[in-house]
Amino acid sequence: MQWNTIHNDDTLKILQSLPDECLDMVWGDPDYNVGIDYNGSKYTQKWEDYIDWYAKVAQESLRVLKPSGNAFFMNYPKQNAYLRVKCLDNLAYDVCEYVWVYNTNVGHSKRRLTTAHRSILHATKSKDNHFYKDNIALPYQNPTDKRIKERIARGEKGRMPYSWFYFDLVKNVSKDKTFHSCQIPAALVEMFIKSCTNEGDSVFVLFGGSGGEIMLCEKLKRKWLSCELHKPYFDMIADRLQSNGAIKNEFRLPNFTRKDFACQNFTSPNLVQKELTLLDFKDTTDEKRKDFDKSQIAHSRAL
Repeated sequence: MQWNTIHNDDTLKILQSLPDECLDMVWGDPDYNVGIDYNGSKYTQKWEDYIDWYAKVAQESLRVLKPSGNAFFMNYPKQNAYLRVKCLDNLAYDVCEYVWVYNTNVGHSKRRLTTAHRSILHATKSKDNHFYKDNIALPYQNPTDKRIKERIARGEKGRMPYSWFYFDLVKNVSKDKTFHSCQIPAALVEMFIKSCTNEGDSVFVLFGGSGGEIMLCEKLKRKWLSCELHKPYFDMIADRLQSNGAIKNEFRLPNFTRKDFACQNFTSPNLVQKELTLLDFKDTTDEKRKDFDKSQIAHSRAL
């Protein structure tokens, strides 16, 4: 295999082409398949088909993972609950669940609490998975405590992060924001990459998306592979790789509208509604802004 390569292809196909036990880490943040109508179209699968596909991706991910490796799958809680029962609990040595909490200003309901978290499943193949506390240790909150002083004297760098954590969503006004509408905070992904790999280790980013995870692998000197079937995203990632990670204005949100995606052939299970909530906020009308807000609210309520 050729490292540090992005494929404009289906991730399951590329996974199936890899040899057994060749990767140190797999990171997967797939589409969420929540069935929202966007501009008269639904880019989703039947629930059973989606879970079957998700399970196949997870199964292949574990196959290519080294016995010392770690695989992570981010999704909404319901989707990951099905994945765990259908696949991971049967195939993995151990499965842990982490929770990413964030603030959101959409999706508020009068009938239930607001969804403001995502699930991250951490699957391993053996009791000897690599995990590096010192890479991600957080400062002790009470360093003057006698017991903490003793730990610091022994060379401990801090405490292990908890299984739930807060990171801000990537806002539309962020300098790191691309036209990808479901961009994951870089700091969150960096924590996981550092937790189980060191320089020179290998990471498969299953879905290239905005390219943020790939740029992190470059920055952290990890070998990487990735796939992105959607051509506009693939082109953006290729451009970022040639520009030392920089995001050109043409790949930022204000330069894209929903019509830019209307002509695309969204037939792959890797591509669904989360890639279609894009508007030109620079030249948009109030009516279009309201339509965008409604789509975001509907997305949240479907979870």
